[in-house]
Amino acid sequence: MRTLRTIAAVVLMLGFVVGSTYGQGGAPKMKVTVPFQFSIGRATLSAGQYLITSLHDRVLVQEVSGRNNVITFTGRLDGKVSEQNSRVIFDCYFGECFLSRVWFSGQEAGHTLSQSKRQVELARKGAGQQLALLGTTKP
Repeated sequence: MRTLRTIAAVVLMLGFVVGSTYGQGGAPKMKVTVPFQFSIGRATLSAGQYLITSLHDRVLVQEVSGRNNVITFTGRLDGKVSEQNSRVIFDCYFGECFLSRVWFSGQEAGHTLSQSKRQVELARKGAGQQLALLGTTKP
């Protein structure tokens, strides 16, 4: 089990290195201020300002202060976004919010994130609500 954690940590760090390389090469980015705590997979992130970068089939979420970083695989959402409307969408249930979709302005498709076990569990208990936040494309 410990070896598996070590391998996972190494893969995650390599993802950050690759993500940084892609992020500097003109990948779609946005800066968004999230006024509440939220989750991506098993990671819980605090309220704050985040830089979100599209890396083909992944999304890198980095807190501007550098404290929180998450990279996750995503699915494709068809539908072009206008030039001024980068946005992130959260699914919230009983006070817990989960990043669920990311749209970068001018892109031909958006990103959808997988639901965590916790999100599925809360969704079964009752209907949630969606919150959308607009991002700026000039980080």
